[in-house]
Amino acid sequence: MSERETGRFLLWAPVLMILGVGLYFRLPAEPSAAYVAPLFLLATAGWMMAVRLSFAGQAQTVWATRAVFFILLGLVLAMLRTSAVSTPVLPRTIGPAPIEGTLLVREDRPTGQRLTIEPEMIGILTEEQRPRKVRVSWRGTPTDAVPGDRVRVFGVVMPPPGPAVPGGFDYGRQLYYQGIGGSGFLYAEPDIVARGPRPPLQLRLARWRQRIAERIERLAGGEDAGGVAAALVTGRRDGIPQEVTDRLRDTGLAHLLAISGLHMGLVCGVLFFSLRFLFACHPGWAARYPIRKWAAVGGLLGGVTYLAISGAPVSAQRAFIMAAIGFLAILADRRAISLRNVALAALIIIVLTPEAVMSAGFQMSFAAVTALVAAYDLAGDRFSDRGLVYRVAAFFGALFLTSLIAGLATAPMAMFHFNRIATYGLPANMLVMPVFTLIVMPMAVLGLVLMPTGLDRFIWPVVGQGLEIILTLTGWIADRPGAVTAVPQWSGMAFGIVMAGLLFLCLLKAGWRWAGVPVILMGIVIGAASPRSTLMIAENMANIGALDGEGTLHLLKRRGGRFTVDQWRQMHGIAVERPDLPLFDCVEDLCDVPAAGLDVLYAHDREAAARGCRRAQVVIWPVWDDRGLEESCPARLLTRERLGETGPVTVRTDRQGRPLLADGTRLRGARPWVP
Repeated sequence: MSERETGRFLLWAPVLMILGVGLYFRLPAEPSAAYVAPLFLLATAGWMMAVRLSFAGQAQTVWATRAVFFILLGLVLAMLRTSAVSTPVLPRTIGPAPIEGTLLVREDRPTGQRLTIEPEMIGILTEEQRPRKVRVSWRGTPTDAVPGDRVRVFGVVMPPPGPAVPGGFDYGRQLYYQGIGGSGFLYAEPDIVARGPRPPLQLRLARWRQRIAERIERLAGGEDAGGVAAALVTGRRDGIPQEVTDRLRDTGLAHLLAISGLHMGLVCGVLFFSLRFLFACHPGWAARYPIRKWAAVGGLLGGVTYLAISGAPVSAQRAFIMAAIGFLAILADRRAISLRNVALAALIIIVLTPEAVMSAGFQMSFAAVTALVAAYDLAGDRFSDRGLVYRVAAFFGALFLTSLIAGLATAPMAMFHFNRIATYGLPANMLVMPVFTLIVMPMAVLGLVLMPTGLDRFIWPVVGQGLEIILTLTGWIADRPGAVTAVPQWSGMAFGIVMAGLLFLCLLKAGWRWAGVPVILMGIVIGAASPRSTLMIAENMANIGALDGEGTLHLLKRRGGRFTVDQWRQMHGIAVERPDLPLFDCVEDLCDVPAAGLDVLYAHDREAAARGCRRAQVVIWPVWDDRGLEESCPARLLTRERLGETGPVTVRTDRQGRPLLADGTRLRGARPWVP
């Protein structure tokens, strides 16, 4: 190992822990503590022994034992977190039934309201069967219930849904770690049983955020700009119309809606430099007191307040931890920005919420900031201050490079998780970010500061005007031909190789860091050549899709499982929704399923299934009991019973033309969030 890499293990520690967390979520069953605990203790003892016995030439041994320790540490943290948040998950659909409990969160959305309730009663469920929280949607007359109120509702609650496709986004897992064991919808308007007493701090914060969001939406003016302004400050996106969200996503500006490092950095930065300027205006203070440290304390307190108002999403936590480390470095007269700060922020988040590493937000947030700090370190002090003209040019140059580097660093995540690239993302960021950085966010900070005085009513209209300019620009860019490039689903191996290359580039310091470039290119080539599934079956056979040799998606039903169908379009890089997608060609009781490379039939009854078994490679028969046909069927027989055990299924061919199945069981595992 190069001497230049000595002492940089801290940068790799969160990467190794992420590998351990990822391993946990890929295991087919919950690992037994009886096996994991001895392995973890053995790894700990091995590391301590290697350090104690380390001498010349043994650095690799110490590094290897450290690596094993941190990988197992990530796995152990994920196990402990899963156990700590354990909540009952509904085993089946309940209702229509009465639900009564305490309202925790009320989200006002353009399409209705979403209520998160801590239930004390769900139909006839016992206390042991009842989830800690349920989330229900209401599309009728909006209720004025606020967090802390006791409410009674009447509706249907269901087990949290799994991924629409194997390996896709697992909404049920996300809900599980939020303590939500069921979701559904209401038939009747929520009834307020009793107004809540003085609620605990968490509910008071929720009410506070809600009042702030409502005030900003009202004063910023315009449904679109008001909703975006409220999201920038409070993190509540429920007031943003879907078309606005789509427009920002298609122009590579969806990060504006997330409380990310940009927002936290601007809030803390505006407060820090404003306070420092005000203190410097008093010559006596500037001469006698450490005003830079005073300003750092003010910026830190402002970051804490903004974190509370924004609801503390993962991206905001990461940004606040980094800002806090930076301000603490100023107080200790140390360097404020470094890769070590990024690593420390990642370590803290992994320890507190290890499940966050599976989210696209965590991955994209840390990829962007790691790449930017690494580029900053590489540039060093090559660009010194040369006057006003140079400062202006440096500002726009830094804006261009920041957008370019962050865009390149997050592009693999966008392709892997969302199967799309915003073609005009760089020019869109160049047009929008000066308005956002110089007008919208500084005025939003000023609005928050003045809110207790009521003078913020003169500030939020300015924020709204700035956002109107941004939304107009994004609308114009999103309407350009080819604004979005669809990307077929990458394999996990390709994504991992690209990530390894990015880590080499950002975390290594010696010359071999540039080996990351060919590694990235190799991952991109493998991703482009990733095998594509040509047959997709939704959970419970809500719909079936097949991709023919020309790349056209065929469906069994026109309206079944629309969300899942959208996921199929996304995974195959089909960007434009076609309302007239062709259906299967059915003759009497047997349908031909046009899956490229596969011979597939869909049978309506047993006799048709028996005929299909003699003709096809795969036979789909929507029954719960195959009535003994599976034993005599030479084809792969897929029934409702089979999919009830596995979840959604995708099928592709191997090199010999045989069908290969990927199902939800293999990728979701025997986890508590699986009903």
